[in-house]
Amino acid sequence: MIGSTGIFKDQGFRNLYIATAASAASVSIARLAIPLVAVTALDVGEFEVGLVSTFLTLPFLLIGLPAGVWVDRLRRRNILAFCQLARSAILISIPLFWWVGILSIWQLYATVLLFGSCNVFFDVAYQSYLPSLVGRDRVLEGNAKLVGVQQVFAVGGPSLGGQVVALLTAPVSFVVTSVGLAVASTSIFRIRTVEKTPVRRPESRMFKEVESGLRLVWGHARLLAIAGSTAWLNLTSYAVYTVTMLFLARTLELSPALIGLFLSVSGVGGLLGSFFSRRISEKFGPGPAMWLILLIGSPFALVLAFVDSGWSLWIAACANGITAFMTVVYNVTQISCVQALAPDEYLGRVNATMRFLTWSAMPAGSALGGAVAGWLGSREALLVCAAAGCVAFLPILLSPLRGMRKFPSLSDEDDAAPEGASARG
Repeated sequence: MIGSTGIFKDQGFRNLYIATAASAASVSIARLAIPLVAVTALDVGEFEVGLVSTFLTLPFLLIGLPAGVWVDRLRRRNILAFCQLARSAILISIPLFWWVGILSIWQLYATVLLFGSCNVFFDVAYQSYLPSLVGRDRVLEGNAKLVGVQQVFAVGGPSLGGQVVALLTAPVSFVVTSVGLAVASTSIFRIRTVEKTPVRRPESRMFKEVESGLRLVWGHARLLAIAGSTAWLNLTSYAVYTVTMLFLARTLELSPALIGLFLSVSGVGGLLGSFFSRRISEKFGPGPAMWLILLIGSPFALVLAFVDSGWSLWIAACANGITAFMTVVYNVTQISCVQALAPDEYLGRVNATMRFLTWSAMPAGSALGGAVAGWLGSREALLVCAAAGCVAFLPILLSPLRGMRKFPSLSDEDDAAPEGASARG
């Protein structure tokens, strides 16, 4: 994968790629370990498990929009590096609390809330940094490669994470994740590409800058359609993921190692999606690629609700792999569309606004999944939540994106930025 493209000749991209790999490996273990701490170490109920995931993503709703303003005001490389260090320090608190015997569900809520707050700044800066690092003409290629390495660890990470959790226990496994995030921070600090210093006008105010980002997205039919489909996909996907962890751990009574293996088998689809996303987008056009892949891939998430712990479990893992393929192709395409549409000086705010509109659905989805599982049972909740996800393609299908054959730009007549939110301010 590295030898097949010239983008790896760029020293800055190579270091970002290495940092992404270290971060993805760490987060894939943490993603498995966080709910398992609640399920196995603290032995809390279904709703409390759902709240853990809710607190992890709640900061996107609380501070998502102001984060975009700060990302536009500061150098994005520094934000990325310091957020990795902060995430490393926050996660190490879980084993420390565990070792001294004071870990509780409320402390876990606080820890994931702080971790999620760092995720807000990191993710907005991450999506905003790539165009300035590699150039807008290579964002699709760069996104595909970065998502590709993330998917490598989406495949191997859960299996590795399951083994780490089984060996060290869920709380202690966070020592491994903390080390990985520290390595990622070091790699980002090594990027030598000079980043243009953001210019802040003396009259600028937080509220006005947030408003300008909101106005740009709200007045843009294509961005709104992407936000609508992505928000619904996130709502239902996080509900499904929360219920899946409960279903595998309690209904099917699988071990952490076997849960990790199940997620790894499912993750193969995401890895394949990263390899084919650029090809699919270029062949069908970004608009059709997005709504068609959602239409075809979403129903496969229904399969898990009909299996048990025998051989049929692995049929469900393969079906989940098709859904993962869909998700990666969709995400690479929609992220590249957003990056192509936003002016450089507004990229942080546009990404933050899109994250606010789409990622705010995540805590709602996690809480909804836990609540529905507590009400109906995990098997029935899986069926309901997965079925709801099958309509995520509709906002894009019913928008100007439906037949869009090439990546757009802000100069398109039908999607020009609203007055007061242009690149000229």
